[in-house]
Amino acid sequence: MTIPVQIRNEESVRYIRELAALTGKPITEAVTEAVKAQLVRARRGSDADARRRDVRRLVEELHKLPRVGPPLTDDDLYDDDGFPK
Repeated sequence: MTIPVQIRNEESVRYIRELAALTGKPITEAVTEAVKAQLVRARRGSDADARRRDVRRLVEELHKLPRVGPPLTDDDLYDDDGFPK
């Protein structure tokens, strides 16, 4: 079922017409592509938020693990030239 969308905001209509003119595309196509692009950015942002939460959770779990022995230093891991041992 197709439902018409009416934009009654003059500023929005001006932006839509400018976008269509700059891209050389019909208004519907220009709006569709712009909305799709915005959705991709919004979804990526929510994915990034989920990844940040996962990383925080993993770091919290890591901090709960027991520490065994003294922490390693750069001297323990790298030789005099800065290469891994």
